[in-house]
Amino acid sequence: MTVLGTAMAVAAVPFDEVQAFLTEERCKRLLGLDQANPAGVSVDADPAAGTVGMQGQYWYRGEYTFAAHPDGTEITYRIVNVSGSPDAVIRLWQRKVLNNQQRDLDAFAADLPSRLRG
Repeated sequence: MTVLGTAMAVAAVPFDEVQAFLTEERCKRLLGLDQANPAGVSVDADPAAGTVGMQGQYWYRGEYTFAAHPDGTEITYRIVNVSGSPDAVIRLWQRKVLNNQQRDLDAFAADLPSRLRG
């Protein structure tokens, strides 16, 4: 497994509110998957590490780590190659996903307060 990209953002929601969703039972809501879990996607949580993972397709794992921040909750998002295929091939094939990583995380962070409170 190789980390292909990392991005960071801060969500305007207190970490203790986020922490309540860092469980196997509640992490889907945190990721916005509580309505419909896409086929072939698995979600897991490690409350001690403050991490939620989402794995799908044959190559992809997204790892979100949440931590307290003075302005709310810091989110670190890593895209990981779990396929065994060479990283260069995955980077070329998935360049759009990797190029949009920060933008997508910024949108995720902006929406997080309404998702948790909604």
